[in-house]
Amino acid sequence: MSMNLVLQQILVIFCYVAVGVGAGKLGIIDPDQRKYLTKLCSGLILPFTILSAASMEVGAEGFRSLGIAIGIMALTMGGAMAGSLLLFRTFHAEDKLRAAMTSLISFPNCTFLGLPLCQALFGEIAVLYNCAALIVFNVLFFTIQMPLFTGGKINLKAILTVPTLATFALLAMLALGIHWPAPVQTVIGSIGSMITPLSLIIIGVMLSENDLTAIFREKAVYLVMALRNFLIPVLAMPVLMAMPMDARDKLCVLVYLACPCATLTTIYAIQTDTRPELCARSVLFSTICFAVSLPVVIAAGQFLFEM
Repeated sequence: MSMNLVLQQILVIFCYVAVGVGAGKLGIIDPDQRKYLTKLCSGLILPFTILSAASMEVGAEGFRSLGIAIGIMALTMGGAMAGSLLLFRTFHAEDKLRAAMTSLISFPNCTFLGLPLCQALFGEIAVLYNCAALIVFNVLFFTIQMPLFTGGKINLKAILTVPTLATFALLAMLALGIHWPAPVQTVIGSIGSMITPLSLIIIGVMLSENDLTAIFREKAVYLVMALRNFLIPVLAMPVLMAMPMDARDKLCVLVYLACPCATLTTIYAIQTDTRPELCARSVLFSTICFAVSLPVVIAAGQFLFEM
């Protein structure tokens, strides 16, 4: 994969984001409409994106790589959570700060940013590895992270989101070799393809709603960005190197793990009053810096995986 292709795709992504910024600044999409579009994207369009991958032929080798990807993502996200909790407990951070920082550092934006990027760079296989990311993300976020936000108990039902159910449906179809009829595949694929422009426009609208100068004055966002965008993917690289996977698949998994902070962190931080301003600023700063961190991570991955 040439670095020119990577840089071109980054430019495409930020052009979509720029459209969202413009729509937000001009009042075409207000905050309430942005929330509705976010729900539409995650609740309707993302499941169609996932189910559209049923056209793939995934053999035993593909399922082995998927299982490896799930293990690597669980190890990376789970390890980041454990390390973050230990770090901020050592420094006696108050509960809300510890909850916010743990979520920001541990969970990447695999769906709204990682999926469209990886689809453009790696093709249809990116949807399969997004399924791995989605499974690990939902299990860890709703069983461990949510109680940190709310101070409550684990709610296993919260894991069963529509995208998660679509993920398990896709895996069953791939395992059984079931494909959609051609007309149905066309409809599902067309709706699923909306994920790229819509998710990136939503990110742009979020940027337009914030004072960017305030983001750069927040000292904590630099720590979050350094850990989320750089350190975590660096720690994942030697693990990926040791895995029996195709180099291209390793790089795809690495890009998912290198994504900036998940927007879901901001959503639940606002709902639970868990340092919402810090979370919003960190998510946005991490996303802006992704334009620099992504080429660095991909170049390192290509070198280490001998691509």
